[in-house]
Amino acid sequence: MRRWREFLHARTLSWYALREHVGPFLFAMVIFTAIMLMNQVARQLQHLAGKGLGAGVILEVFVLSIPLTVAITIPMATLVATMAAFGRLSGDNEITAIQANGVGFHQILAPSVLAALLVAVATIGLNDTILPEANHQLTRLMTDIQRTRTTFVLQEKRINDPTGLGEWRMIPQEIDHETNMMYDLRIFDMTNLQEQRTILADSGRLEYTPTGEDAVLTLWSGQVHHRDITQPREYEVLHFDRQRIVLRGAGTQLDRGTEMQRIRSDREMDLETLLGNVRNEEVKIGRARESMAAAAAAHVATLVADTFAVATSDTAGAEVIRFQRPIDQERYRVNVVLREGEGIDFSHRQRNAFLVEYHKKFAIPVACIVFILVGAPIGVRARRGGYGFAMGASTLVFVFYYLLLTGGEDLADRRLLPPWVAMWAGNLIFLLLGAWLLRRTARETAGRGWRLPGVWPWRRSRSGEREEADTR
Repeated sequence: MRRWREFLHARTLSWYALREHVGPFLFAMVIFTAIMLMNQVARQLQHLAGKGLGAGVILEVFVLSIPLTVAITIPMATLVATMAAFGRLSGDNEITAIQANGVGFHQILAPSVLAALLVAVATIGLNDTILPEANHQLTRLMTDIQRTRTTFVLQEKRINDPTGLGEWRMIPQEIDHETNMMYDLRIFDMTNLQEQRTILADSGRLEYTPTGEDAVLTLWSGQVHHRDITQPREYEVLHFDRQRIVLRGAGTQLDRGTEMQRIRSDREMDLETLLGNVRNEEVKIGRARESMAAAAAAHVATLVADTFAVATSDTAGAEVIRFQRPIDQERYRVNVVLREGEGIDFSHRQRNAFLVEYHKKFAIPVACIVFILVGAPIGVRARRGGYGFAMGASTLVFVFYYLLLTGGEDLADRRLLPPWVAMWAGNLIFLLLGAWLLRRTARETAGRGWRLPGVWPWRRSRSGEREEADTR
């Protein structure tokens, strides 16, 4: 009965330490997510600026960037929360007080590890469901935006090309930007190169159609000078009081294309699709190897026999191929070997790219658990570092982790490392570092044996056994 009371008391104190993570975790999530979102949107500004896009489209880009940002900031926030929580508990000597009540450092850490496990599972679900679809929709949207023509901006005393195709060129001497009125206009019609057509107008106004795709140019008090280059002796001048010209394609309209709905990159696929593509690439590799082996065997057999058949069929192909010269047949077989070798290399790279993305969907969430093991001992040693130290130190740790991740991805794409090694190397390195730091921290604190909350206390330290023996 006494042991159960001790167990319940230890569990209460352990979960008290977990509650200290909530505030720093939420604070870090908001800060890191906001910073990364601003960075993400800033990188897209070159594609968004000058497109005349509505606020809804800009907001959609912002919203679709959130899942990718959150998937990265969750491990960072976990690390910050662990450092800040254990730093405060250590700075206020609460860890010492908890351990004085018979709770070991590993018992204090166990609820945090359990919570990190739940966060990792939720993040894996995010990476498998919401993230691929958000990435796909964002890619489609940015592709549609890039195809959108730049918004036409009028400039005084300069050549303006409203359609962007060189069909209409106009030079206004003065522009009233409040009313969009232009004065003393000269317009060159280049739609028909066999005709020279110049329009002079006292004033004009450019307005867009309701759809935003075309523009209407209204001119007042002007002349149209027309000349056909096939009839150089004829020259025509027409006067007008009011004239309207429709400029096709002068407006800006976001065309939401549908041709990319079924085209997805590796970062836009869920786990099942990635594994399916891996299997498809492995099938391609197997077929290419068989074809290459057949072509190589036929080539070697021909060289050994030292005879050439003038008209034969290639053993590697299904259709009959006839050659005019024996040397052409051998060159073809050599080219088949080289081509299949290149195909095998390409399929290997594609397979590695899919496997890298597959393992990444697990490796980054699991980093939440690893960062708990690293952040807790660092926070205990930092003591009163506060949020500033936690965010600074966690940023350095995550930058190093991210470099390992991106470097491993590059090596895997170049077939220099297996994909699973490339993606899990960072977790393994920090796991070993965390185990070493935990061991040192546990020794430097209470030195008592540790028990897992939720199960029967199963181990006691030698010092505890000696204390009980002395009591008896």
